[in-house]
Amino acid sequence: MIDMRGYFTHRAYPCVVDKFKKSFDESQLNCDDYWFSFTDLQRKISNNKCPICEVELSGYPNKTNTATLDHFKPKAQNMYPQLKCEPKNYILMCSLCNSTYKEDKFPLLDERPLLFNPTEEDPLDFFELAFRYSGQGGILELKRESNISKGSYTYKRCEAMIKMFGLGYCDKDIHPNDEVKKCRIDILTKHYGMFIELAKARSSKKSLAHFFKDKNRVNELKKYGFFRFIMKEQFSIN
Repeated sequence: MIDMRGYFTHRAYPCVVDKFKKSFDESQLNCDDYWFSFTDLQRKISNNKCPICEVELSGYPNKTNTATLDHFKPKAQNMYPQLKCEPKNYILMCSLCNSTYKEDKFPLLDERPLLFNPTEEDPLDFFELAFRYSGQGGILELKRESNISKGSYTYKRCEAMIKMFGLGYCDKDIHPNDEVKKCRIDILTKHYGMFIELAKARSSKKSLAHFFKDKNRVNELKKYGFFRFIMKEQFSIN
C-alpha cells in the first residue's frame, strides 16, 4: 500500500478544495458532479498507482484498473450522509478495489473503524511484505507487522484491510462468513516478479549497491509503496 499522507499538505490541495466548494450548493449537497476534481491530485501523490493494491491506473473507463474516486466512508443515508461532500472523505482506488472489493462496506469494532485511509495513516505502521510461493507461483502478500499484538485493535485493522481487498491469505480462497474475497493472484504475482530481486539484494550492502546501479529500474520501483517496505526491511522471503 502507498503512503498518501502528503496529499493534504500538498500546495495544490487548498486550491482544489476551494474550486470544488465553489462549484456546487453546499446547502443542497449537490456535489456529485464535482468531487472528481480531486482525482488528478491523488493520482499525482500515488504516482498513478492504486494506493491499495498498487496496480498502475488507467484513465480509460470500464477497466479493472480505471482510476476512480469514491467515498472512503460510504455516503448512504444509514451510514455517513454528512460526509457526502467532505473533501477528506474522497479516496482514489482502482475500479476493482473500489467496486468489487470495498463496495459500500465500512466495518466497525465498537464504533471504531477497522479500515484505515492511507491519506491519514502510514501503511508501514500496519503491514509487512511476504514474498512466498503458493500453488500458483511466487506471490507478494501483505501480512500484519510483526510487532503488533495479536487480538489488539491495530491487529484487527490489519486483518480487516487484508481481507477486504484480497491482498493476503492466498492459500485460503474463502474465509468463514465470506470475510475474504478471492485472493488477487494475478496482481500479487506481478508484484512478486517486480520486487523479489530488490528484496534479495537488501540482504547485503554490496548486493544492494549493485542493484542500484540500474537507475532507471530503481526509479521505477520507487514509485511503489513496496519500495519503502523493502528499504525499511519490513518483509520476509519464504
